[in-house]
Amino acid sequence: MQPEEFFQAAQSRAAQMDVRRNGMPAALERLRTDASALFARIPEPPLYRRAEDPARKAAEALLPEVESVLAQAIAVTWVPDAPAAAHGILAALQAHAEALCHTVDGRLGQAETAWRRALELERAAHPTRNLVTQAPAPPPVFDKMTGASRFDPREAPHAKVKLVCPNTGCKRIGDYEFTASHAYHRYVCPACNTPFLAYFGELRTLEVHSQGPSNRYVFTVDELGSSSSARIDFEEASGADFPAARRDLLCFLYTEARELKVVVNVTNGRLMWISPAASCFLATAAFGEGAPELVAFRAFRDEVLRHHGLGRAFIRGYYRYGPGMARWVVRHPRVKTGVRGVLTLVHRGLKRSGHT
Repeated sequence: MQPEEFFQAAQSRAAQMDVRRNGMPAALERLRTDASALFARIPEPPLYRRAEDPARKAAEALLPEVESVLAQAIAVTWVPDAPAAAHGILAALQAHAEALCHTVDGRLGQAETAWRRALELERAAHPTRNLVTQAPAPPPVFDKMTGASRFDPREAPHAKVKLVCPNTGCKRIGDYEFTASHAYHRYVCPACNTPFLAYFGELRTLEVHSQGPSNRYVFTVDELGSSSSARIDFEEASGADFPAARRDLLCFLYTEARELKVVVNVTNGRLMWISPAASCFLATAAFGEGAPELVAFRAFRDEVLRHHGLGRAFIRGYYRYGPGMARWVVRHPRVKTGVRGVLTLVHRGLKRSGHT
């Protein structure tokens, strides 16, 4: 198949798509995620032709998926005022599709050229690549060939990023600077004057495993400024959605006690507050940890609230504001008594409903 025929088929498919139904931000995020996953699986063209070439078979097997994602990108860019990011993804997809078509038909020289162009377009299309791209290395301080010495007075390049203070009771969003040559940074929140730690890395893979009432997130990231990779995994109970794609720039925020509180996707601006699986803040403040009443409240959360959109929204709000409310309740004995009384009535209702 010639690339032109492939593109025409994708355009015909795009004409049948309605990407505006859920809004442009959602359509762009889905396109970015699907394209990123696809880019990770596109093989390098073979160096020479041979019979029954597995690389050509792999390229042929990918073409249907490439056509689907390419049609998605075309449909998004057809929307008036489509963002530049969508056009960048489309250009990278077209170049990869061209390379695969040439590979399947054995035009390996053309495939190599298109594939290398596709890699450049793929890098350029990623919204945070310019934040973590290293500046050109300066000449050596001492050049043995010429005997010349030099000193480079330039500071390491800085990038600005919006982060949220992970310290309990603050959660203020502010602008911070980081250098791409270091993965670890220590900041002091200007609002609460409390230090916190940040770890930056580019996402390689993300696995989400459902474990009943909670999800287990397993991140593999390439840390900035080195060739090392790291694995970060934790259990999270709020049910929050955290969209992320390969090569997204992530920031993991810790308190000074090395307690992970927030994950920020710098690329798309989304963040996830990490809620421990067993948290039940107000009920714990009213009845005490280990009280039998907590079983009913947690059962209601897991068996009822998690299965409805409004319930999940309530859980997210509760896990965000619940700790502060619980501390306030503990400091005011009369309020604590009142909260305990109200929750006792709620608990009786839950028991009658079978949540024990």
